[in-house]
Amino acid sequence: MKNQDKTGGCAKHLGGRLREWRKTIHLKSYELAKIIHISQGSLSDIENEKSLPSADTITKLYQFTDLNIIWLLTNKGPSTRSKMESETGEDYVAEASAEYGQDRVLKELIEKLARIYRRGDAGKKAHLQGFLAGADPGE
Repeated sequence: MKNQDKTGGCAKHLGGRLREWRKTIHLKSYELAKIIHISQGSLSDIENEKSLPSADTITKLYQFTDLNIIWLLTNKGPSTRSKMESETGEDYVAEASAEYGQDRVLKELIEKLARIYRRGDAGKKAHLQGFLAGADPGE
């Protein structure tokens, strides 16, 4: 068993890592539970290593936070995605989301804007760029 811990393939201490990450971004447990749509009791069980998160919970952590799931599961690499290099520009969105992590509404808007831009055709992208250029008095 100890050899598994050294390889990083074991989920042992996952709950402790989750708590450590949550505290570094100054989120209360009830706030994170609300963001990822689970009960505070379920989050507590995960952080206290009484249970492992479901695949759905891990997916929500990825979708709604900047948490690096690889780090969470293996303790390898940086704890946040914004610290990882990305060639798709997603690191910018993750960084902005982390910076404004306390304002959930703003984070959701940033994620929605990025999702629309990534999935949109040239017309939608041009529309968003034009709107943002017109809405930003600093440009």
